[in-house]
Amino acid sequence: MNIISVIGSGMLGVNQITTEGFSVIQSVDRVLWIGDIAGLNEYLSQHEILHEDLSYLYENGGVDINNYTRIIQHITKVLTECKHVALIVPGHPRVGVTIVQLLQKISQDGTFTFHCYPGISSFDAMINDIGIDPLEEGGSILDVNRLIIYDYAMDPCVNYFIYHVCSIGNTNTDYSSPQASNKVKYLKSKLLKHYPANTPLFLLSASTKNGQCADKLQGELSDIETLLSKVTYRHTLFIPSSLPSKERVNFEFLKEINTY
Repeated sequence: MNIISVIGSGMLGVNQITTEGFSVIQSVDRVLWIGDIAGLNEYLSQHEILHEDLSYLYENGGVDINNYTRIIQHITKVLTECKHVALIVPGHPRVGVTIVQLLQKISQDGTFTFHCYPGISSFDAMINDIGIDPLEEGGSILDVNRLIIYDYAMDPCVNYFIYHVCSIGNTNTDYSSPQASNKVKYLKSKLLKHYPANTPLFLLSASTKNGQCADKLQGELSDIETLLSKVTYRHTLFIPSSLPSKERVNFEFLKEINTY
């Protein structure tokens, strides 16, 4: 049976593809990729591996699902010509990469075998850039549209990384100007249920090139519109945790810990 192998390239392109990922790349008939993956084209050309950048199929201003459908149709067409195709995506394939979930779902009818190989995610890069351990104060990763739709309970004592804040209530891929159709008022209304208006917010964007500084923009919840006017498709909204009140502390359990 034909195989599609999805490989995460991490945030720094060929410098963060795992040894396992390179092993798969060396074994496939053709390599496809989406997005800006530093050094990949040069690496594949040098090693004479057949390859194609599918970014041209991702139409700026188009509807998300139409873009995904067009790319998947092309991948499945390539699969009729090859036994084993690799699709390389930035970051970790399981963190916010819709097309990976769609390919896995399609594979369940037995058309092809699906494999997925991890990479360093933007979440990994961001916690490293800002120097926090998400286990110490908690860490929650959420999609902004699901956060609003399901009205999830939020605890200000936990760090939040809210993804896709460039596409709030907007299914179009306005890649060149994501702020144009961004419905920020819905996110602001949601966050004000849980946070005071002066809560600090940060737009984070992990570096995608060696030597490049990570992007970190700061604002306040009261003026989130100004902060998100600078949003790009690479940004995640970070809301840092605050210390819990004394009333929340389980002093009986704290005493148990402090006896050692």
